[in-house]
Amino acid sequence: MKNKIVGICICMLLITTCVLPVCSTLSVSNVKKSSLSPGDYLRFMFFGMRLRSYRIHVPPSYDGSNPVPLVIVLHGFPDNAVHIQSIGMNAKADEEEFIAMYPNGHTYWRDSDQVKSGLWNLIYFHRWGYFYNCWDFDTVDDVGFIRTLIEKLQTTLVINSSRIYITGLSGGAFMTYRLGAELSDIVAAIAPVAGSIGGKWTEDSPLYIIPEPEHPLPVIVFHGMNDSAIPYNGDPNWTISVNESISFWVEHDQCDSTPQINISESGNIIRKTYANGSLGTEVVLYTVVDGHHGWFGAPDWPYEYPCEISCTDLIWEFFQSHPKL
Repeated sequence: MKNKIVGICICMLLITTCVLPVCSTLSVSNVKKSSLSPGDYLRFMFFGMRLRSYRIHVPPSYDGSNPVPLVIVLHGFPDNAVHIQSIGMNAKADEEEFIAMYPNGHTYWRDSDQVKSGLWNLIYFHRWGYFYNCWDFDTVDDVGFIRTLIEKLQTTLVINSSRIYITGLSGGAFMTYRLGAELSDIVAAIAPVAGSIGGKWTEDSPLYIIPEPEHPLPVIVFHGMNDSAIPYNGDPNWTISVNESISFWVEHDQCDSTPQINISESGNIIRKTYANGSLGTEVVLYTVVDGHHGWFGAPDWPYEYPCEISCTDLIWEFFQSHPKL
């Protein structure tokens, strides 16, 4: 009986990962560059001996006649590209005429309970390889995946190569920090929300901190002071603090060490701006005093988070001001 169940699960797995992906791409596989019409697309590609997936939102104004910005949005852990679209980036893309792309992290298999619900995990739960030497993180090249994905999109869409941006939430923010460090040659700016430049997956894991970037990079960060998932002040057994993460980028970008500080009338939003960095870079930190773990101002479930600021709006405003130099 167990063998039959395993066989059925394997068949369903093959259909989900091989047959359906091929069918999903038939309608757009032969599209020429700049002819991809506005809309939402689910795409698949093989990278590193794994089947990877991503979603693309092309705004109504796109006709391929002019290069447009690309904003890559990374979901948290454990989550997927469908859910992270609830932050409102598609609406912002339509309004401001840029392409929004939502990659899925890799599926994971950790213990027997996850194997039992393997198909559910395959469809819904994904993670990013933001640390080395943790479970299967060291065998999955997510940095290479994102670089290759950017290159692939540049062959099928007319993308402004000086306006490629990355943002992400939670685990996606950890990955955003790492991509900013390792893809600083092609990325114009990053915007981590509730993340860190490093840490340890378990108490016994080695401490990982992102490598020194090769190029200056503008950074805008959002973090709630009451975040219990990624503590604002860090945790010696888990993650680097917000202030240490900010200092890493301030020093790398050679920004002013003393920030300009603005506090909202409510006293709940504190903005620190470290300006005058190399090549006009700056590092900006938004602290939400009563904020918990989430995307501030997200309009829809499952990331809905009422707040007096909108991460989506402020991130795009920051990106607009920082093309690749």
